[in-house]
Amino acid sequence: MLRWLRCLLTLLLLCAAGSGHAAPASAVLTQTINQATLALGACAEGRDGRAVSLPDDWRQLKITPPAEACYRARLQLERAPKEPWALRIDRLPGNHRVTVNGVPLGTRHMEGDQITSMGTLPYLIEVPANVLLPGENDIQIDVRMNNFRKPGVSPIVAGPLDAMRDDFDRWAMLTVELPQTANMSVVGMALFILLAWRARPNEVIFGYFGWLMLIMCGRNALYLVETITWPAPFVDWLFFATHAITTYYHVMFGLSYANIPYERLIWPLRAIGFGVPVLGLMAMGTPYLDVLRMITYPLMMLGGILIVVKIVQHAWTRHWMEAVAMTLGPVGTLVSMGHDYLFLTPLLAVTDLYWTPYFSPIIFLGFALTLMRKFVEAMTLAERLNVTLEERVAERTRALEAANQSKTRFLAAASHDLRQPTAAIGLLTSLLRQQATTPETRKLTHMLDEAVSSMESLLVGLLDISRLDAGAVKPAFQAVCLHDVFQAVKVHEQSAADAKGLQLRFRLPRHAGRDHLAVLTDPMLLHSVLRNLVANAIRYTQRGGVLVAARRRGRHRLRIEVWDTGIGIAPDQQERIFEEFYQVSNAARDRSRGIGLGLAIVRRTATVLGETVTLRSRPGRGSCFAIELPLNLAPKQAQVATSAPERPLTGQIIWVVEDDLLLRGALEEMLHSWGAHAHCWPDSEALLDDLPELLAEGDDALPDTLITDYRLPGLNGLQLAQRLSAQAQAQGRTLKTLIISGDTDPSEIARLSASGQDVLAKPFRSERLLERLNRLHGHAAAA
Repeated sequence: MLRWLRCLLTLLLLCAAGSGHAAPASAVLTQTINQATLALGACAEGRDGRAVSLPDDWRQLKITPPAEACYRARLQLERAPKEPWALRIDRLPGNHRVTVNGVPLGTRHMEGDQITSMGTLPYLIEVPANVLLPGENDIQIDVRMNNFRKPGVSPIVAGPLDAMRDDFDRWAMLTVELPQTANMSVVGMALFILLAWRARPNEVIFGYFGWLMLIMCGRNALYLVETITWPAPFVDWLFFATHAITTYYHVMFGLSYANIPYERLIWPLRAIGFGVPVLGLMAMGTPYLDVLRMITYPLMMLGGILIVVKIVQHAWTRHWMEAVAMTLGPVGTLVSMGHDYLFLTPLLAVTDLYWTPYFSPIIFLGFALTLMRKFVEAMTLAERLNVTLEERVAERTRALEAANQSKTRFLAAASHDLRQPTAAIGLLTSLLRQQATTPETRKLTHMLDEAVSSMESLLVGLLDISRLDAGAVKPAFQAVCLHDVFQAVKVHEQSAADAKGLQLRFRLPRHAGRDHLAVLTDPMLLHSVLRNLVANAIRYTQRGGVLVAARRRGRHRLRIEVWDTGIGIAPDQQERIFEEFYQVSNAARDRSRGIGLGLAIVRRTATVLGETVTLRSRPGRGSCFAIELPLNLAPKQAQVATSAPERPLTGQIIWVVEDDLLLRGALEEMLHSWGAHAHCWPDSEALLDDLPELLAEGDDALPDTLITDYRLPGLNGLQLAQRLSAQAQAQGRTLKTLIISGDTDPSEIARLSASGQDVLAKPFRSERLLERLNRLHGHAAAA
């Protein structure tokens, strides 16, 4: 900010000083030389020249650049100075040679015959004291000039070096360093604006403004470069072309700012803005370029005036600060361009200055403030929208969380309520199947059993997902014979494959004994993974078959692959199939194609085992699911098969606490059919009320096994089991407890898993119930 204030203050000082050069403060000690002779050619050639007044203008003198000329002037001194002097020339071409009394003092870029000067700049040439003589001193100045800037030389000021240095430094700072630094700074900021435009291409006003200031200020900075090595005709054309292109971007910026539709104008404007430089290129190096310049510059200014009127009209409909900035900027542009156009004519003196290098940074400041206001408004609006969006997202998140909690509570309650009758129906169906004698009855019971199995598969799948998500499944790693697992899967899935006419094959690695090849894993979890994969493959395969193959992966790993010749899976669906209830090509939810939980269970189960399930598939060709497991080559001891007795629970006393009347009755009937003595209660309080009377019968009154539902009115099943276990321990006995639960709430599942009690999930078949009861008694016997 201080830098810009300094620039503004300096500009005010320039305006106050007028367009002519400022005389040195110590004018009494200096001499100004306003007369000289001018001759074309180098001074060494000794040609006679004509008298000219300084400052001179080659255009008024009918001298056509590019050319080389010699200035001769006389400096009259009463006595020789004792301190160094200096010659100050505020406007001198960059290609020059200064000689005083035959002594060369300053030579710049006069080697060869090329004109490399970009324009006329201020110079201070030091003159040693021993060079100046009393009386008349001869000053010779060789110059080479071109059309880059107005050709001519300013008056020569001679005086003591110390008295002139400060004034000259201030003048050089005001006329060279200040505008050059300001314009280069604007070039950097213009590049930043263009980068912002590239990030937001729809903000075309930023693009037009950035290119406008980049080209305009870049050109202005070149004005103040002493020399350039490019060919002179090319540099002359380059300055002309930048004027035309700058005008194009100025007009486009104005149209964009004033919200004037320019779709129909954009190509004609481009033809003018970029076509005029092409014409200039054709005239490069000829006098016709000056003619083209004199014709096109007024037309450019006319177009600029029209667009400035539109800009100002629109600006005064906005905030007053924007109105002032957008008025001063365009008007200042026109004024500075008009002045610089007149500077090319003989109407203005050589000692005048180009105004565009000074006005361009100020114009940029005005425009930038306007665009900054627009940018800040956009950012403020974006922040408000972000806050509003965040509030809406938070509100929607709270609503979704509430809905998700409600859904979880609903699913838990609905699942629990569904599991109760489903478990009862399953047990009653098993009893009915045992008593079916006629073929018709067996057929009906078989159909009923299939319907119950379908309903159970859904509920069991939901429970498995919940248990896996809750972390209630803890793997028991052991050596598992792969042949046994394959045979178990085959027993369960062979009938489904036969029903569809598919081949179901299992293949172990070659040279691997079936009784010895084992993997280190949990047998139940591995069986669940393979059975779900095989069932899924059979479900989506219409012809061909399913192959379950194992192959060695190095020395310590085994890869199990399930191949099918089914419909295949598109690449964009290969990740989604592991989501719950997602099924490929089953929009009608055909129950025969499963419920969409198998692969979700497979992925979660593999994660519990610490492994990953991979998939390769080609639509229409089939799929391959694979899982790798660590090998365990230790032989597995063969188990002796035992035949199951008809009444496996004969003589056992089992207490049942179940609040569902239907399930309680089914459990009682099933236990009686297995030879057990079952006593049932509807809730914990009913059992505890009868407990004192039961205990009075003797120490053997407590049961061998307690089967209790988890969710009970009042005291829940876990609390009841803990209380009765304490009562049994007081009598020196151990109570075996089996808690049956239909909960899907992950927190409840985790709580049950951490209790250490045996838990059987609802719904369950009679076979599963008997297996768990036998396991309880087997552990008790072992203990």
